[in-house]
Amino acid sequence: MEVRILKREGNELVIEIQGEDHTIGNLLAKEALLDPRVEYSAYRIPHPLQERMELTIITKQGEDPLKVLVEIIDKLVGDIRAFRSLVEEKL
Repeated sequence: MEVRILKREGNELVIEIQGEDHTIGNLLAKEALLDPRVEYSAYRIPHPLQERMELTIITKQGEDPLKVLVEIIDKLVGDIRAFRSLVEEKL
């Protein structure tokens, strides 16, 4: 996985993730929309034959979109760890 920042201007962030598709794109975009600091979040696959995904996040004025994205990822990691613990308890 390789991550590149395509655009970072004001409250808008566009990143490209190589080697990823709808799975991580949908997860990140939907989780971002649940954050009250986020005004817009979406992902796209620019071309179906290229293994890359672009994620766009636009935050409310005064919010750093990169900081918000990092916090969203941290939340998802915590949620996945909690889910893993629940599954392991059942095994």
